[in-house]
Amino acid sequence: MNAGGPPTVGIVVNPAAGKDIRRLVSAASPTSDMAKVGIVRRAVIGAVEGGAKRVLLTDDRRALSARAIDRLDLDAELDLLPAPPWDVSRNSTVAAMHMGDDEAGAVIVLGGDGTHRDVVKGWRDAPLVALSTGTNNVFPRHHEATIAGHAAAAVAAGVADLDEVSWRAKLLDVEVDTSDGPESDLALVDLALIESSFTGSRAVWEGNRLRSLVAVIAEPASVGLSAIAARLMPTARTDPGAVHVTFGSGGESRRVPIAPGLYSDVAVTGYERIDIGAPFELAGPGVLSFDGERDVVLPEGRSATLTLADDGPHIIDVPAAMAATARPHDNG
Repeated sequence: MNAGGPPTVGIVVNPAAGKDIRRLVSAASPTSDMAKVGIVRRAVIGAVEGGAKRVLLTDDRRALSARAIDRLDLDAELDLLPAPPWDVSRNSTVAAMHMGDDEAGAVIVLGGDGTHRDVVKGWRDAPLVALSTGTNNVFPRHHEATIAGHAAAAVAAGVADLDEVSWRAKLLDVEVDTSDGPESDLALVDLALIESSFTGSRAVWEGNRLRSLVAVIAEPASVGLSAIAARLMPTARTDPGAVHVTFGSGGESRRVPIAPGLYSDVAVTGYERIDIGAPFELAGPGVLSFDGERDVVLPEGRSATLTLADDGPHIIDVPAAMAATARPHDNG
């Protein structure tokens, strides 16, 4: 909570989430700009009703947040961060850094796994309400935005105690060996080594190119690369450990939902548990895919060191936060 100022809720909306190439190669549905405007508007209203006196929103060249708060007459300060000229993942990271510096009491994120990863790169221990508006939505959950906003405000205003209504997410700390020295990164859901030499459209939808996969979350009722690990060694987001899966010719064939409405055959050669704090190495050549998006080319002779950590963002349990608002309060 912002101890030095009014209870503040941040809202990060990724205008590009839910619009990647998987709409062409799978049955994934788009999330329109108008849908996002409505979600943001409801979240703002819920946050103010829940006790927020300030809402800090990202803006973009489509003016999603500006349109969402247009003509809203609320008893709170509604502030927009400057709109970047281009839609790039770095925008969400920078916005999260600003909200951390501003000591926002809670941050609502609209996006998929990749958007939430970008936010955590900017503010590792952020108190998050993670809302699904992307393609692969393993990390975020589906909540009505009005209630999500109210729950975030309850934490920001101190009505709900963050330690009581949240849990710490696991994540993979990744150090990539590059020609310029080690570079740090992270993954919230999974990290895969793909047989490729370029990042291309970034999205991953071909299971036959997988060489190795480490899944932090491996829940059976999910879609994406982590669904492979879930078929082998189910691991909930609150369970300790992660799952490492290897692939290759002659492996056991598995058919999994690798993207919405798209199944793919993969050949599994082995799998094992990875514990918190134990370093693990993936060696090139290939491309590293972070949370379903190809991001880093790993040449022959280069490697990435992975370490599973349990000090990720605070994930606000929306029902628990709302339950806290219903408790009788001591009026002295």
